[in-house]
Amino acid sequence: MTRALPALLLTLALLMATRARAEPTAAPAPAKKHPGCFVLMDLKTGELKRNDAELCAKRLPPASTFKVPHALIALETGVVTDPAAPRKWDGKKRDIAEWNRDHSLESAIRYSALWFFQGTAKQIGRERMKDWVHRFGYGNEDTSGELTSFWLGGPLRISPEEQVRFLARLYRGELPVSERSRETVKRILVQSPDTAPERMKRLAGPWPSGAVVSGKTGTTHTKEDGDVSWLVGHVRSPGGEYVFASLVTGEHLEGPIALHAAVDELQALGML
Repeated sequence: MTRALPALLLTLALLMATRARAEPTAAPAPAKKHPGCFVLMDLKTGELKRNDAELCAKRLPPASTFKVPHALIALETGVVTDPAAPRKWDGKKRDIAEWNRDHSLESAIRYSALWFFQGTAKQIGRERMKDWVHRFGYGNEDTSGELTSFWLGGPLRISPEEQVRFLARLYRGELPVSERSRETVKRILVQSPDTAPERMKRLAGPWPSGAVVSGKTGTTHTKEDGDVSWLVGHVRSPGGEYVFASLVTGEHLEGPIALHAAVDELQALGML
């Protein structure tokens, strides 16, 4: 019996090894497919990657992503001189609780406070707004219609590829604005765990790779495209420096879907 035990153990080991070879290990779960358009540009090489060429070239209203060029214009025209200085809330109750208080340029971008930017649009005025949007070559450059809402449902429209090219000029220092304005807006767009609003927390990290992500969301609704969800931004990681745009359209979209889709994509690419 004692001599038979090693032989029995050897037989069992061979049987288990044969079974392991016969049963392949489970493949890793595939990355989630982006439900719309995702465009990524390498700022060093200029290489552009997109998942859907047709959708990524389609122009839609920029919604609150227009707050990026809008903030630059407000600073360049002197409508805003101190990005941290609060402007008094007009006292009108709005559906988004975070808007119902005083805001500075910094907090108005972070919390996407529409009333603040409607006020700066009036101060900038139609002619200066039109001139600066043209200087930026921003989308179709159409600022006609209502001065306080032309970026929400049209007529201003921009494609995801155009968003990325605009951001590339911002982060490369190629826009016709001062270094102070450029660096101020870039700083405000950084999403950190300490400053990011709740809806932006997933973008804020902290990321194991030490990556830093900047971004601005935007949502609107058009008859043609239904709900429109944007995230445009910048990521810096040990693997390089990139700008990106994420766009999702459809019916009854919930939450910042373009943000979540972008994070999934950046993680799949190993940037976060």
